[in-house]
Amino acid sequence: MKEKERLIKELQLITEERNDLRDRLRFLTERSMKNRPHFRPNPYYEDLERMEEAVMSILHNLEMENTEVHENNHKLKKEITFSRNLLSQLLMENTCMKKLVPLKQESKEVHLDCALNKKYLVDFNKKDKDQQRPDPASSGLRKCKRAGIGHTQVRELPEE
Repeated sequence: MKEKERLIKELQLITEERNDLRDRLRFLTERSMKNRPHFRPNPYYEDLERMEEAVMSILHNLEMENTEVHENNHKLKKEITFSRNLLSQLLMENTCMKKLVPLKQESKEVHLDCALNKKYLVDFNKKDKDQQRPDPASSGLRKCKRAGIGHTQVRELPEE
C-alpha cells in the first residue's frame, strides 16, 4: 500500500512536470515571455530594468542639456566676436578722429588764410583802380622799349 501511494505520488509529480514542460514549450513558441502564465520574473532583473529606465532618462536629459549648452556656447562665441569687432572698429574710429582733429584745425587755418588773401586782393584791386594810371610817355616806358627792355602790364583780377 505504501509502495502504491509512493508510486502514485511520483507519477503525479512526473505528470505535472511533463504538463508544465509541455505548456512552457507551447508558450515559448506562441507568445512572448511576459505573457506566459508560468513566467516568474526575477526580482533582480526587474530592478535592473527600472535602473536602466532611470539611467536612460538621465542620459536623455543630459544630452538635451548638452545640446542647449552647445547652442548657447555658439551664440556666446558670435556675441564675443561681434563685440571684439565692434571694439576694434571703435578704437580705429577713435584713432582716426584723433588724427582728424589736427587736420580739421589746419584746414580751418588754411581757409582763414585764403579768406584773408582774397580780402587783401580785393582791397589791393580797389586801391589800384582808385589811383590814376601814369601816362606811358611820361613814365619812361618809351625809354625801356628803346633800350630793348620788355614791359608787361599787370592784369587786373576780376572782382568777386
